[in-house]
Amino acid sequence: MTARLLWAVAAAVAASVPLVTANTYYLYLGMTVGIMVVITSGFNVLAGLSGQVSLGHAGLYAIGAYAAAILATRWHLALAAALPLSIALTAAIGALLALAALRVSGPYLAMVTIAFGIIVEHALIEWVGLTGGPGGIFNIPKPTLAGVALPLPRYYFVVAAAAALALWMTHNLMSSAWGRAFIAVKGSEIAAESLGLGTYGLRTAAFTISAAFAGAGGCLFSFLNGYVSPDSFTLQTSILFLLIVLFGGLGILAGPLVGALVLVLLPELLREFLDYRLIFYGGLLLGSIYFLPRGAVGAVQDLWRHPPRAAAAPSAGVPSAWAPAGAPAGFASRPAPGPGRPLLVVEDLWVAFGGIQAVADVDLTVAAGTVHSLIGPNGAGKTTLVNLVTGFSRPDRGRITFDGVSIIGLAPAVIARRGLARTFQTPQLFEELTVLENVMVGVAGHRLGSLAAALTGRGRAEAAALHREATALLQTAGLGDWADVPAGALPFGLRRRLEIGRALGAGATMLLLDEPAAGLVPTEIAELDALLGRLREAGLTILLIEHHIELVMAVSDRVTVLDEGRVIAEGRPEVVQRDPAVVEAYLGSA
Repeated sequence: MTARLLWAVAAAVAASVPLVTANTYYLYLGMTVGIMVVITSGFNVLAGLSGQVSLGHAGLYAIGAYAAAILATRWHLALAAALPLSIALTAAIGALLALAALRVSGPYLAMVTIAFGIIVEHALIEWVGLTGGPGGIFNIPKPTLAGVALPLPRYYFVVAAAAALALWMTHNLMSSAWGRAFIAVKGSEIAAESLGLGTYGLRTAAFTISAAFAGAGGCLFSFLNGYVSPDSFTLQTSILFLLIVLFGGLGILAGPLVGALVLVLLPELLREFLDYRLIFYGGLLLGSIYFLPRGAVGAVQDLWRHPPRAAAAPSAGVPSAWAPAGAPAGFASRPAPGPGRPLLVVEDLWVAFGGIQAVADVDLTVAAGTVHSLIGPNGAGKTTLVNLVTGFSRPDRGRITFDGVSIIGLAPAVIARRGLARTFQTPQLFEELTVLENVMVGVAGHRLGSLAAALTGRGRAEAAALHREATALLQTAGLGDWADVPAGALPFGLRRRLEIGRALGAGATMLLLDEPAAGLVPTEIAELDALLGRLREAGLTILLIEHHIELVMAVSDRVTVLDEGRVIAEGRPEVVQRDPAVVEAYLGSA
């Protein structure tokens, strides 16, 4: 309610500006803030949600601005026609740039986008026949809408409406499956891929959205300014976009609005220090990083919350037990071969890292509807084998088939979509999301729906069904009381539970669990034992990597033992437990 009231106040203040002043300078500043909100709302999707930093967005801004200027001056198109065309062109160029640039990340991505911005800036200067060269394009017609001229006070409302629309679309995206998927990729790419999310495609989508918003801002700028020139689209402009989002708050809806207000209006108040603007920007950037890691809006949110969100866990501090009986709520595995038929078959598998043979001549068959355990001493190659099966590593030779189809060479996300879900030796959670949202990512998987529907807030029925299914799975994992707690605030043992619950949400045929009992107390291990049994009864096939021998012997149908990358024993648990080679290499004698 407080947030809605603040947004209503902000809207009322913005709408009142043309009513209380006719000063064109103040109106121009207000519209500049609005245009910055449009651009940086898209930039917030890229940097705040998906975690990718671009320093070339001034180039995309320029493409939108020049496209609108050319359409208006040479083709005599009005604002209503020029705006969607500018957005479409900029989005297309942004998508092409993303397909090339997003093969790298971090500082390398920043360098690629800087190069793009420089190329665009020089093209604007050199391509005189199209862009007018250093002088730019003048005499852009005044904006009209439905044949009605839009003087500055009326155009102010158009820009304000565009800024409000950009914020509304960003809000819809943040609360959608797409928004959660973007944050998941930012938090842990390997966990996202293990749930079937294509990280490269998601980052490309985020970049394309941000490019479209930049194109919209460029078009609005052209009709506001009446002319465009290369001086408005330098590297300094890209840095300004980044600084607005960082100062306001990465990934926070109101961040672009607060950042734009401060960084557009404050320099105007300090015009006598114009020559020191870059120093001012640099100082503000460093100050934001060190003293406001969540931005100005994030800092206010942290002060407002009592207690903070991270401490909002159940007061007792004791998790509820795993769901005690019956098939796990919210869980539905995919159709699988009949019980006992081979589901996962590994043959003659080899892989070496730097001359060290991690897996050698491994054969493994996991029957459908069974719990098959993989045990062995540390460094035996168990996790390496799971990484090979799930596509995170490539074997040097050998065959891996799942449900009768070879999965060698497939990407992890593709393998996950075929029905193989996994957990990790070190829990990989999406720490910026809540416990419930983590499971919702697993339930949705790659089935994110239409991006246009996400931006416009449609698909509420599907979202409600997703919420119900994820809530049921949380109850299964004994985490129902922790649903609204950020995953990063969970104790270690509960992180294991959440990872299993999220993997169950993927609706897999087979689940690969990498040491799920690590960090659990005896009562929790007993509950895990019961859960694994119920999952098997529900039709799920499980490959279990575990050092807790009592759990392995109690729950397993078959056990395979690895030592130094080779299989030294395989069979029924009671037989393997007495095998002399296993006793010597792993179990030890009493």
